[in-house]
Amino acid sequence: ILTLWSQAPLPLVGSLALWLGFCFTQAGLSRNFTSYSFLLAGYTALLVGLEGASAPAQAWHLAVDRTAEIILGIVFVTAMSVLVFPVYAGDVLRGQLAVLFGRLCHYGAVALQPVTPITAFAPLRREMVEAVVKFDALRSYTLFEAPEMRASDAGLRRMTREFLRVLAVARGLYLRLDEFAVEGAGPVADRLRPAMADVAALLERLAADPSAFTDTRRVRAQLLAARVALNAASAELEAMAGQVPFLALANGVLILRRAGDLLHGLSMVMVSQAASRRPTGPFALRGLATLAAPKAARPPPVMAPAQRREARLAGLRAGLLLLAMCGFWAATEWTSGFSAAAGLAVLLFFAVNQDRPGALGLSFLIFAGLGMAAAYGAMVFVLPRIEGFEALALFLMLVLFPAGLMAGTPTLALAGTAFGAYFVAELGTGNVFRPDEAGFLNASLATLFGMGAALVLLNLFPVTSRASRRQLWNTTLGIRLPQAARGVRHERAILREIVGARAELRPRLALARPGEDEYLRGTLGAASTALELGRLRRLLAVPELAEETRALVAGFLDRFAAELARFPEAGAALPARVAAAEALAQATQAGLAGLALPAGSKAAGLNLRAGASLRFIVDRFDIDRAYLLHAFGEG
Repeated sequence: ILTLWSQAPLPLVGSLALWLGFCFTQAGLSRNFTSYSFLLAGYTALLVGLEGASAPAQAWHLAVDRTAEIILGIVFVTAMSVLVFPVYAGDVLRGQLAVLFGRLCHYGAVALQPVTPITAFAPLRREMVEAVVKFDALRSYTLFEAPEMRASDAGLRRMTREFLRVLAVARGLYLRLDEFAVEGAGPVADRLRPAMADVAALLERLAADPSAFTDTRRVRAQLLAARVALNAASAELEAMAGQVPFLALANGVLILRRAGDLLHGLSMVMVSQAASRRPTGPFALRGLATLAAPKAARPPPVMAPAQRREARLAGLRAGLLLLAMCGFWAATEWTSGFSAAAGLAVLLFFAVNQDRPGALGLSFLIFAGLGMAAAYGAMVFVLPRIEGFEALALFLMLVLFPAGLMAGTPTLALAGTAFGAYFVAELGTGNVFRPDEAGFLNASLATLFGMGAALVLLNLFPVTSRASRRQLWNTTLGIRLPQAARGVRHERAILREIVGARAELRPRLALARPGEDEYLRGTLGAASTALELGRLRRLLAVPELAEETRALVAGFLDRFAAELARFPEAGAALPARVAAAEALAQATQAGLAGLALPAGSKAAGLNLRAGASLRFIVDRFDIDRAYLLHAFGEG
């Protein structure tokens, strides 16, 4: 670019803006370290291009020097990471798997105890969702660090989906048990409570056992035994059909079934763990096993069109903001315009794959300013009094050690990074100390100005995940759930797709915002609805099913699928469409409850199973009404 247009400002800046827009688009289409690599590519080219334009003859040396600086940093950080108390992402991942499994078990046990207040349960659920997101990010870095583990990516993604599914099932159980406690005592409660207490006690034991995650065979056997006990309890309730009120029995069967789903999800996590116990390759020497992917592993989910559009919009916005800043620079002939453009580009980082970059960007700006102020103090009071690189190195170690501790703490990572990076960048170290206070002040203020301008412009021209959320809602309710109801595809495959697509959006959602929390809960509730619709469809193939039950269930599935398929195009009529689907589910549930089948018969038990699934579907209209009405996170 500099070779072609070093003396032509418009094509020079235009080319750099195109490159920056391309890199930010690719960053939006990527995740984790891959996303950051594209961001760094755009930022580095911007710095070389704008700084090199003032001295084109030196531009090549500037590019070589900056590249050498980056490579030297990578080399020395890598050397220190390997030689001094090495910690590998693969080892951390295995440790995090064990910790996360224990926390999930504790979360499940808490969910099975209706005495837990919602004020304590809701924060615990948010913490668990955040933990799963961090695990997924660590998975990405582990695959980058250990290339031979890339074949295991499907298995690790599956583990993330199972984690999310366990969270969804546990939340539903908590709400259902809380409601059941209000319904009072009776034969259903007498059988249900000890079964739930046994499961909760097992999960607490697993949560307190640090060796549970590595003892795969024992834990899976315990989970299987618990599921067998739940099935036995469910069979006892089914035998009461015709002797106990239908709705209470259906609710009890549903609770036992969902508790079994919870245990099944934890068991599937252990299945992935079992596949990871075989050490392979050089990493086997330090106990890092390859997480082998299942033989029939599916490729990672394809990014939705709306997400691709949002990434392109983010790239377009980055390019336009650079053009605006460079235009301001040219119009004012600002001598520190380069620093302002660099500050703007840095803050644009926080707009990639984030709906609300303001809070993160503001924290970064504040601590970058503190780092600059500390660098100025060091330049005036410390550097004139030290000599030699040894003394400089010792001084930098003393300052950067606390910054490094902050950077290594998740809640303070950005603050520590901003302080340390800008302290070093603005310190002005060199073979000969030449203080330039005026130049330092101008450059620092210009950098902060560029960061502040970026924050303002990002808020004025936001690129959010609203379209992606809408598209996932359309696909989930308008396509995937009807497929489950019609039996076109297996319900567990549909569940995996919904949970996987939701996982792609999770980093952009703020659970502290009620609308976005409702979206998260509603999507996971829809995934569980697919499971119940599939169970109803498969129930039709059971020969012992009463013909009256078969007619009711078959009619419901066909009509319910048709109603759901109309949701995406309903527009202003959506509340009416939701009400019609709800009325259909309630009418079918009432029809099943009104059937006079022989008490204790197989047909009565199967009818009760159908009623349990209908009870779950009917409840979604109350629990997730905001999600169904598409009234989530639109602000």
